[in-house]
Formats: sequence, C-alpha cells, structure tokens
Amino acid sequence: MIRIAIIALSACLAPVSSWAAPLSDAALAEKLETVRKEAGLVALGAIVANADGDVLGLAVTGTRRAGKPDAARPGDAWHIGSNTKMLTALLYGRLVEQGHAAWGATLPELLPDLAGEMDPAWQAVTIEDLLSHRSGLPANPGLVWFLTSRSSEDPVETQRTRLARTFLSKPPETDPGSFTYSNLGYMIAGAAIDRIAQATGQENYEALFLDSLGPAEEGWGFGPPPEGIQGHGKGLFGKLKAQGTGPGADNPPALAPAGTLHVPLAAHAGLLSSFLSPDQTEAKLLSPYPDAASDYALGWGVIPDGASGPAFGHSGSNTMWLSTVRLYPEAEIVVIVNTNSFSETGVQALGRLAADLAAVYGALPQD
Repeated sequence: MIRIAIIALSACLAPVSSWAAPLSDAALAEKLETVRKEAGLVALGAIVANADGDVLGLAVTGTRRAGKPDAARPGDAWHIGSNTKMLTALLYGRLVEQGHAAWGATLPELLPDLAGEMDPAWQAVTIEDLLSHRSGLPANPGLVWFLTSRSSEDPVETQRTRLARTFLSKPPETDPGSFTYSNLGYMIAGAAIDRIAQATGQENYEALFLDSLGPAEEGWGFGPPPEGIQGHGKGLFGKLKAQGTGPGADNPPALAPAGTLHVPLAAHAGLLSSFLSPDQTEAKLLSPYPDAASDYALGWGVIPDGASGPAFGHSGSNTMWLSTVRLYPEAEIVVIVNTNSFSETGVQALGRLAADLAAVYGALPQD
C-alpha cells in the first residue's frame, strides 16, 4: 500500500479559542484528552517551546496501541512524516556551511555521475527547486516502486540513485518552476546528500543525518519507532488497528529524505526552536521561494497572518501517523502536535489545537 497523505496547510487554519493564561501541566493534559476523545484519536501529544528551546508545555494522552492499557508517555517517539522535509533542507544547508555543498547547485552538479544521462531539460534545475517542489518531478516514484521496493535488498542509496537515473533520463513531467508537491524531489535531493555523505566518510543520507543533526541518543531514527507508540490503520469493520514496527508500518526506507523520521516531542522541538532566531541558513529555508508571492519556502509552508501572527508550518502523515508543526516568529514559540492515526477529522483537530496553544503560550498580548 502507498503510505502517503497530502495535507493542505490551509485546512488547519481554524479560528482559535480565547484562553486567558498558559496552562498547568494538568490543564494541558486535560485539554489534549478532550481533543483526543472528540476526534477519535488513539494517542495525542503536544509540546510548546520558546526560542531558547525551553519547554513551556508538554503533555501526552491516550494509549500506545488501540484497545491496550499501556499509556503513551512523554518520552515516546512519534513518526513525523513529511515534517522530515524541513530537516532534509536543514541538513543540506549545514553542508553548505561546511563547504561540502552549494546553494544554486544544478542537478548535473548534484549528481555528476548521472550528468551524461540526464535529459537536457534538467540542466538548470537547482537544489532550491528540489526543496521547494518546483523541479518538474512528479509527486511520487509510482505505484510499482511502492509495491516492490520494500523487498529490495539493495542499499537505500542505490535505490535512490536508480530512481534519479530513471526519472532524470526523461523530460520533466511538469514545467520546472511550477509547484508540484514531490516526495520524489526530496528523494533525489537525498541522493545528492548520499554522495556528499560518502565523500565525507558516511554511508548515506541517513547516517549523515543521525551523526550530525538528529542523534540516535536523543531518540531520532528512521522508520516506525522500534518501541513505544505504534501507528494505526483501519482494520476490520473500520476499527483502528496498531500496525506494529515492521516494514509494513511505514513507507519504503528509501523514501527517508521525504518523510520517514521518528523522534520524541522534546528533541523535535529543541531542534526546531532555533528557527525562531534564525541564522543565515535557517533564514534562507524560511524565505518563500522563488519569491515573496510563494506560499512555500524550502521544506516549510508559509501560513498567512492569524491570531498569533504569521507562521510557518508543515504537516506530515504516512496514513498511520499525523504530525503538525507550527513556527510562530512573532509569538516566539514552536508548537508540535502529534497523533498515531490519520483522518481528516484529526487533521482539523490538530490544526485547531496548534493554533489554540499558540494563543495561550505565545508572546503576543491575549484578549
């Protein structure tokens, strides 16, 4: 089964409620429990952090598996789906800082071993085009790839190279420069990072990420969390069923740069909090691309002004989990809300909850 869910950011911009003051831990947990029950979610977790990475609020509610008494815990890891994309972009930016990569690099420069096989139409497509979904690549590798790649014994970097060779040897499916949300584009960006990783003594994108950006000792990893909370899909008669920790509990491993990370709430918020006081790289990633009229930057969606000011965000799901990230620069907070199942009701509920938490914990004056 293809495990991809496309989530429109605009669907999460519901009006916020007016709360008077930041919540106690107990009150935050009670609010989450109310949302969880109303939306029919198995588990629900939320965190709010400031620019220093200080946790202003953290709570989880519900159970690790549907129908089981084992409660979700604050330190459990959650699958974050396409929220991986902003971190793939960040990893590339850090490589630029280190002199291992360059902004503006074209596909022939990113994948020099494949340059001679590329259709001429790809010659001017850049890393920014890949990271902003404006490369001309289709959304996904295709149904056959999803059905067969889990059983492949080839290394993930070999699989990504094969995809790059296949798609880049043909003309683009859409006009480069036009927006098509593309997991494949991020996989090919990952293939470029594979080459940088190998040139610096690492095996691939995954190893480089865990070594330099999201260390395993903080709970970062790829694929479904190996223990703790499990994702859920629809089982017999439509009931939610835990999907375990095996290969079928996520998209194929080679899709990692586009969306297979898992991480506990505190580690995730700690990394993203630096975007509230962005350095040069982070500021570039938050800049709408290719110009101010765009509603997407590099791995981040650009959200219009709301009750807590303008925001950046993203949501991700492999159809068994749902993660919503919101960055509020004026309110000086990052909000992450996660659940271990997917539904349109859940998308709406998490969006409203994130906006509510921003109104409560943000730096802007409250009514």
